[in-house]
Amino acid sequence: MAVVESPEVSVSDRISLEARKMLGMSSLIQKVKNLPRQARDYRVIRTASLILAWFCMGLYVRIVGPTMIDLKDRIGVDYEEISRVLVSHTVGYFLATVTCGIFLDFQPKYAYGVLGSAFFLAGVGTAGTPFTTSLWGLGFLQHLAGWGHGFTDAAGTVVCARLWGDKASAPMHAMHAGYPIGAFIIPLIVIPFLSPERPATVNGTTASPLTVEEAWRLSKIQWPYVGVSVAQFIMCILFVLYQYKELSNQNAFTQYMVSYMVETNMFSKPDASVVYSTYFISYASMRWVSIAAAAWVPVHIMLSVEITGVFISGIVLAVWGATNKTVFWVFTCILGISVSPIFPGGTAWANKNLDASSIVFAFCVIGASVGGTATNYLTGYLFEYVGPRSMLYYFMGCGCALLPTFVVMQITVSSRFAAKPSARQELELETRHNREGLEMGDEECKT
Repeated sequence: MAVVESPEVSVSDRISLEARKMLGMSSLIQKVKNLPRQARDYRVIRTASLILAWFCMGLYVRIVGPTMIDLKDRIGVDYEEISRVLVSHTVGYFLATVTCGIFLDFQPKYAYGVLGSAFFLAGVGTAGTPFTTSLWGLGFLQHLAGWGHGFTDAAGTVVCARLWGDKASAPMHAMHAGYPIGAFIIPLIVIPFLSPERPATVNGTTASPLTVEEAWRLSKIQWPYVGVSVAQFIMCILFVLYQYKELSNQNAFTQYMVSYMVETNMFSKPDASVVYSTYFISYASMRWVSIAAAAWVPVHIMLSVEITGVFISGIVLAVWGATNKTVFWVFTCILGISVSPIFPGGTAWANKNLDASSIVFAFCVIGASVGGTATNYLTGYLFEYVGPRSMLYYFMGCGCALLPTFVVMQITVSSRFAAKPSARQELELETRHNREGLEMGDEECKT
C-alpha cells in the first residue's frame, strides 16, 4: 500500500530546503566579502612569505642537479669525487636542524632572525658555487647552503605553528607546496646556460668530457646561480625586517622592566604593570608630538635633545632610581619620551645628510635588528647571573656611548669637515644656480 505524503510536510520540507539554500548562499557571500580583510591579515601575509621562502629554497637546493655536469667539468673531477663533496650539504642540513631546534626551544621569538640568517648562508653558498675551482671550495660552499636549508626547515615550521596555532595544518601544507614549484622551474631556467652537448664519436661511444678550459668557456651556469642567490638575499632582508618588527617597541629594557620592579621588591605586580603602562603612554604621546615638532625644529637639534634625555635617564635610573620608587617611575617616563622619536629622527637625519639609498636603510634596519637581538640576550644573561641592577648599569653604558657617537656623526657631516657635497646636494646646488641665472636673465630683459 503506497504512503501518500501529506502536502503540509512537503511544503514544510521545501521551505526548509529553500531556507538552507539561502543560508548557504548568504554564508558564501559573507566569506567572499571577508576575503579582502583576510588578505590583509598579517598571518596571511607572513604565510605567503613562507610559501615564497620555500619556493626560493627549492631553487637553490635543486639547481645543483641540472648543472652537476658543468660543475664537474669546471673543476675537472669525476662523478665519484663530486658526489663525495656534495654530501657536505646534507651534513650541514643535519647540523643546522639540530642546532636550530635546540636554540628555538629556548628562544622561539627569534625564529624570523634565524630565517634571515638561513637565506644569507644559502645566498653565499649558492653565489660562490659556480665560481669555485676546487673540491674543497665546493664542499664548503655547499655546506653553508646546507646550513641555510636546515635553518629554513626548522625555523619556518616554528613560525608557521606560532602564527596559526591549532589551525596550522593547512598553512603548513601550503608553505611546503612552494618547494616543488621552485624545484620544477629551476631546471627550465638553467637550460639556456648549460654547455653544449658533445657529439658522439663515429663508433657510437660517448664523447670525452670537456676540458676545464672548455667548460669555463662554454658553460654560463654562473648566471642562474647569481640570480638564485639574489632571490635568497632578498628573502634574508624580508625576514630580518620581520624580526625587527617583532622586537620593535620590545627593547630589552622594557621587556625586563616589570621583572626588575618585582624581583627587587620595588613594586608589586599590579603596580609594576601600571608603571609599565605609563612608560608606553609617554612613548606613544611623544611619537605624535614629534610629528608636529619635526616641522619646526631641525632634526639634529631634536636628536641632540632626545639622546641627551636618554643619557641623563640612564644615569639617574642606575644611580638613584634603582632604589627609589618615585625616581624610577618618573625617569622611566622621561626615558620613554626620549627614546620614542630617535628611530624616525635618525632616519630623517640620514636622509638629510647622506646619500641614503634603500640599501643604506636596509643595512640600518639590519644593524638595529642585530643590536636588538644581542642586547636582549645580554640583558637576560646579566639579569640572571650578575643581578637585576646590572641591567640598569648596562643601559647607562649604552646611553653614555650613544651621545658621543651622535656628536661624532654630526661633526662629520658639518660643512667644516665634509670633504665634498653629496650627489643630491650638488644637484640641489646646480638647480638653485640655474634658477638664479634664469631670474637674472628675466631682470635683464625687463630693464
